[in-house]
Amino acid sequence: MKQIKIILFQGGFAGDLFTALHNMDCFIDLLPNGKIELNANVRVLQQDNRSFFMSILEKDEYYNKHDIISCCDSEFALKHHKNTLVIKCDDKIMSSFFCKRLFTYHPELITSMTVEQYEKDVAEWHNFWPKRFKNQLDISDIFSNENFLDKLDIPLDEEKKTLFCQWKVINKRIFATHKETYDQ
Repeated sequence: MKQIKIILFQGGFAGDLFTALHNMDCFIDLLPNGKIELNANVRVLQQDNRSFFMSILEKDEYYNKHDIISCCDSEFALKHHKNTLVIKCDDKIMSSFFCKRLFTYHPELITSMTVEQYEKDVAEWHNFWPKRFKNQLDISDIFSNENFLDKLDIPLDEEKKTLFCQWKVINKRIFATHKETYDQ
């Protein structure tokens, strides 16, 4: 089993779910809209936090202090590529769904960019970053693959399985609505 310490993802792409599944000690809550709330200490390197103002030394100290971190800082994660799991989505409809999730959770972003702009940014990120990491998780089949959790290669107890199932029920229902509109 590989030692994963960084879950690298783009906002909206369920990185906090996978962070919690790797270490339930950082899990706080599953919100009714399908968003996972984590302890703020493991989210410092997400884009909406102070990571842009931290030095490499500060980031390394932060990395060394935690068993797992939820991260959107691709360059920093690349420095620790052997211990990073990158979350990607190779399916266009699913990727569009996960992009829209970001705007559901952070409506303040609507003033600074459109969903279409974010989808373009995410597509560019997916074309560039994931191939630089050995440990990848494609979430394209997260709703259709009954054995999806086996992809994680982590010990799974009932608490983790329950969290995933509850998250999946909420988000699968939202995805079904998204798919209907996407197909039109």
